[in-house]
Amino acid sequence: MRKIQLAVEKRDCCGTTACGRLRKEEVIPAVVYGPSGVEPLQVLKPDFRKMMLEKGEGAALIELKGKSKTRLSLLQATQRNPRTDAYLHIDFREVDPKKPMVAKAPLKFVGDPVGVRDEGGVLDVVRHNVNVTCLPDDLPEYIEVNINDLHLEQTIHVKDLPQLKGVAYKTSLTELVVACVSVEEEEEAEQAAAGDAAATTAATPAAAAATPAEAAAPAADNQAAKK
Repeated sequence: MRKIQLAVEKRDCCGTTACGRLRKEEVIPAVVYGPSGVEPLQVLKPDFRKMMLEKGEGAALIELKGKSKTRLSLLQATQRNPRTDAYLHIDFREVDPKKPMVAKAPLKFVGDPVGVRDEGGVLDVVRHNVNVTCLPDDLPEYIEVNINDLHLEQTIHVKDLPQLKGVAYKTSLTELVVACVSVEEEEEAEQAAAGDAAATTAATPAAAAATPAEAAAPAADNQAAKK
């Protein structure tokens, strides 16, 4: 399992104004929670960007190195500015190296499906990651899924994924991971998805207008919880 170090500092200031001031100084507010409790942190933007480049799309354990202690963690969530894509807040989840944990493991598809290459099908990837239970050191960077022999109308489910030592799948074994489908089926699925999206978009304004205060409250609560 890969481990990446990230320098962090304890954050003494909280609240919207204080966090906004930190962001202007190229510092990202953060928090880590877990067995050792909850601790507000701050991370230099260049350090976090460098860590994210090193991490890439694979899973990794993050060693949060403070002045007095180091906490082993997983990157749980990030909040980003929808206009600039800048990082606004980071959540880390502390893990105990000696206790099993639940985490997401990304899937890496390898091979050239025969159903696409020779049978006129298209690849429909349904899941890009699965939940697993394992010790932190056993967390795979990614799970390799060989799709080379996948024929038209064939599928791969979670139960078909490779068995890895020390790793148990938490996602339902019957969940579909990837399928090789005909072009017609893919087009029908895309049209159905577009129709669902259009219906949702049409219904949203009416729902929002009916209860504006209720819609605004959760957003405000979530923002407050991040500080």
